[in-house]
Amino acid sequence: MFALTKPEDVALFERSTQIHHQFNVRSEMLTAAQAHAKNPILNVDDVLAASFTPDDGYCTPESVVMGYAAGARRHGATVLTNVEATGIDVSGGEVTAVKTSAGTVRTKAVVNCAGAWSPTVGAFVGMDLPVRPMKRELLITEALGSDFADVPADMPFTIDYSTTLYWHREGKGLLMGFSDKSTEYGFDLSRDPHFPEKLGELAQVRAPRLLELGFTGGWAGLYDVAPDHNAILGEWNDVSRVLYATGFSGHGFLQGPAIGEILRDLYLGKQPFVDISPLSADRFSTGGQLRPESNIV
Repeated sequence: MFALTKPEDVALFERSTQIHHQFNVRSEMLTAAQAHAKNPILNVDDVLAASFTPDDGYCTPESVVMGYAAGARRHGATVLTNVEATGIDVSGGEVTAVKTSAGTVRTKAVVNCAGAWSPTVGAFVGMDLPVRPMKRELLITEALGSDFADVPADMPFTIDYSTTLYWHREGKGLLMGFSDKSTEYGFDLSRDPHFPEKLGELAQVRAPRLLELGFTGGWAGLYDVAPDHNAILGEWNDVSRVLYATGFSGHGFLQGPAIGEILRDLYLGKQPFVDISPLSADRFSTGGQLRPESNIV
């Protein structure tokens, strides 16, 4: 659920809702009172409206990753952890092997989905991927006590669109964070000692009840940011059988299942179920028209 405090943002999400309906996606605009009923933690004093998609959800990334790995193993894959790709051998314009810290793997195809590190992998075959790493941080709170008894079990993942402050249930507590605009590009994953204070300043306005909760943990990770904040997806032409999927700019987790089907079809030489040509890496070098992502959090 997106809480909206600016007329132009309300108009943006009203247009998005119309697009959702064209594709039979359940989506609706809520009044401030309706938004507060769904999430009593939300301060709606200056909220004009909210966007709500009831079929949306969230889950723990580690559980999904383990599920994918288990599924891959059932279908015959070998999953190597803590192994670094150090190079790609090419002969006659074709991939012949991937060099790793654990030895050489003979292969005729490579899928570059290395996230923030995808430019390094791309460079192994002379491919330029304009992806930059951007740190994002979050915090986990202590369990909700009796003071939060009014918060429904199905409280939606809530985002204050103008500030990017967000929170949702995580176990018996909450997970919360925001996109710190002062963060510079880079691979630094150190925790910002001022992050809780910065988050608290945003919460004081949009969700002051969050300030009643103590923190029990948190972590920092990397977005793989593309210039237009849209995925970079396709198959490279200069070296045969080099597929790539990167630059998701924070949307990779939710797009992952569809991206998997697209990469499968590309590998098999089939036409994907959706036209991915606008997402080609070539769009940044050919001077084509870009369509920057609007809803950046």
